[in-house]
Amino acid sequence: MRYLPRVTRSLPPSAARTDFSDALRRCEALLAAGQPDEAILAARDALALDKASVPARLLLGLALLFCERSAEAAHELAEVLRREPQRLLARCALIRALLHERRADEALALARDPGLLDAGAEFGGALGDFARAQAWPQHSDLLHARVQRHPQDYASLLALAEASHTRGALGAAVHWSERALALRPQARAPREVLATALIDRGDVEAGLAQYRELLREPNADTAARHLVLMHYDPHQDNERLYAAHRDFAQRHLSAFGAPFVPRRGGASTLRVGWLSPRFDEGPVATFLGGLLDAFDRTRHRHLLIALQPSRDATAGRLHALADDWIEASGLDDEALLRRLRDLDLDVLIDLAGHSTWNRARVVAQRVAPLQISWLDWFDTTASPAMDAWISDRWLTPEDSGQRYSERLLRLPSGRFCYTPPRSSPPADYGGDGRVRFASFNRLAKLNDAVVATWAEILRRVPQAELELGTRLLDDAATREYTSARFARHDIAPERLRLHGRRAYADLLEAYRRVDVALDPFPFSGCTTTCDALWMGVPTLALPGETFVSRQSASLLWRLGREEWIARDRDDYVERAVAIASEAAVLRTRRASLRAAMLERLCDAGAQAADFAAALHELRGGSDAPTRVDASRGTHS
Repeated sequence: MRYLPRVTRSLPPSAARTDFSDALRRCEALLAAGQPDEAILAARDALALDKASVPARLLLGLALLFCERSAEAAHELAEVLRREPQRLLARCALIRALLHERRADEALALARDPGLLDAGAEFGGALGDFARAQAWPQHSDLLHARVQRHPQDYASLLALAEASHTRGALGAAVHWSERALALRPQARAPREVLATALIDRGDVEAGLAQYRELLREPNADTAARHLVLMHYDPHQDNERLYAAHRDFAQRHLSAFGAPFVPRRGGASTLRVGWLSPRFDEGPVATFLGGLLDAFDRTRHRHLLIALQPSRDATAGRLHALADDWIEASGLDDEALLRRLRDLDLDVLIDLAGHSTWNRARVVAQRVAPLQISWLDWFDTTASPAMDAWISDRWLTPEDSGQRYSERLLRLPSGRFCYTPPRSSPPADYGGDGRVRFASFNRLAKLNDAVVATWAEILRRVPQAELELGTRLLDDAATREYTSARFARHDIAPERLRLHGRRAYADLLEAYRRVDVALDPFPFSGCTTTCDALWMGVPTLALPGETFVSRQSASLLWRLGREEWIARDRDDYVERAVAIASEAAVLRTRRASLRAAMLERLCDAGAQAADFAAALHELRGGSDAPTRVDASRGTHS
């Protein structure tokens, strides 16, 4: 109990009466023993003997707070502070009570007290209370106040950089991480915040340069993050990507635990585990829901294994499609390994790969006789325990330079099967007649070459405007920075429409006012492209040699829309200008594009049949259909 030791040591002389002291010390002992209800009675007994006792009132406030009677606690603790404003114990407890009551601004006013801002452990405790209450604006304001008084406090500068990045204030994250680095140039944490913030706002090459400094002495977390960020590099190439993944696997996917021993055999129904930290609204649900619903349930039992809590409506719909839902968040590696092996899976389909919140190290120990990588990862895992990787002939053609350590399977129906939203606006035009280009991809994909190319398109179509939409544009400084990037190419800010986070339904509605979706390169869109096409919006793509550069183009090839696939940047500009010149005609054909989507990109039945064929082929089933194109990955 971190609050208690300071109470009775500072008893005023009037507390010397035996009965009063006994009541007060009994209250403290009851609190320390975890009996706050009894402590409340003891504190009231003490106050009955001495109504002016500040220690007794403080203990009463603490006991009420521990009973989660925060409104009553706040009343008592405020009275303590009124009498003795310097009592940090009472101040910290009152801050917590106010946060419980969702009175974060009042709590912040108390926390900005100079005595607390100058304290060590007490300040850290109060800061943690704001974080636990998810009062993020006040959390950042409190850190600002601390840094103003202690500008050389490295820990507070780093915390402010991390908090700024978490809430999407990228300019502030860059500023405070640079301040922290100035104090400790060799420190890893502020450099990683700086690198990630730079990439997140589109300064990809500058951010990757910072990451290369970190990789001089890599650890597992930094190296894993770098595997993701490498795919934003405008100079990405397959050999470098493959080498990085192999190096990571050799360094960081070390063995632990007992060797895997399969316990099932010969069962006619496959137990298939789908492992992901992201079963809520987003790409996983967009491409998994229809597939799960279409599977033949007489031959497959589906277990959805959630690595992070998922509580939104989308997760609820996936939950209903699963035969079993396994909550596996918060488990360490050893516990998760035991949990997964106890499921007696025939097949594990890892939907995370090396992406955020993955458990690649556990999967590398093998938890099922057959392990497959699919969906939310876009490169080899390089794990010896990963048996297969799901793609298609459009994303990974026979002459592809992309390298995999896994056996590569090409589904005839395509890697992606889009699950249309349950309710969405009609695929008709709802704009004002002015040509509008748009991209709702993350800013990290908008490297300097993308911005320069899109600016050239706007110069060539002088009456057009460009709409960008992503959650990071909620931040005013990020909006200003994005406008400034285009201004360097002579594009006035009024030609840009910048939007932050939107509900999915509102994002789909926004496409009704869009004429052309511009796909970034080399890291192309996928879910965003499907959404645009679903809303009848022509989408322009520039594919490259890597998997991530071909996602949008693969969808367009499947739709038979080769005229929207550019050969190079100059061709990209010319095609964008040509599509804009046909905007009036294309607005009348949006419904036909949705119909083509339904036929060619939303056939969950065909994908389920292909997926089932792949599973049974990989297991050597004699009754496996022969629809799957399979080849071995390239090993070095």
